Amino acid sequence: MKTTLLLMIALAALSATYAQENKTFGFEKGDFIISGTMSYSNQNSDSFRSNIDGSTSWSDSKGYNFNFIPEVGYFISPSFMTGIKLGYISFKNQSYSDSGFESYSKGNGYSTSLFGRYYFSAQKRISLFIELDAGYSKISSDSEVRTSLSNLNIGKNDNTNYSVAASPGINLFINKNLSLTSRIGKLSYAHIKDTYSNSEGDTSVNRRNGFNANINLNNFYFGVLYRI
Repeated sequence: MKTTLLLMIALAALSATYAQENKTFGFEKGDFIISGTMSYSNQNSDSFRSNIDGSTSWSDSKGYNFNFIPEVGYFISPSFMTGIKLGYISFKNQSYSDSGFESYSKGNGYSTSLFGRYYFSAQKRISLFIELDAGYSKISSDSEVRTSLSNLNIGKNDNTNYSVAASPGINLFINKNLSLTSRIGKLSYAHIKDTYSNSEGDTSVNRRNGFNANINLNNFYFGVLYRI
């Protein structure tokens, strides 16, 4: 946290340094922007164990996660932008072991949110901003769990998420229309509902509320923003 605060102070000082720079940098009323984030991760692992009694055991797992969230924004003033984000989410996970245990899950869904962003020095090459976001997402997934040759459980899960969040960030212009942008952590509240049913006739509904505050350098990464 201390390191993050020092970074924010340094960025603010650097932003002030550009007060007399080229006026071609910055935003104007009526500007449109397109931006977004995309992430993909793939995991593949296997393990082997040799026990003291001479027996052995093994297990394998693999899967992926994919997220694509484009966004479009419009400046209603040189310092304030409002916009919308639309996202697609997909994942798959598989696990096996020599004991006969197998599990498989696959799902996809979407997200949408409205946001507003205020830039503290919109006419400068480097600007800090604060973003407020209200969003909704829904993810549906199917799963299969086999504990033996004769025991297979098939399930379905629906997850819905309503959230509001505030995120600090930084924008750095590379040229007149192209800039790098990053959010540094998040302060958020979410209401989540999970609905589950399986082939054995079991059903469950779980509702929960969560509050999260996370501001650290682990969340510091740059995306691309293009001004139209």
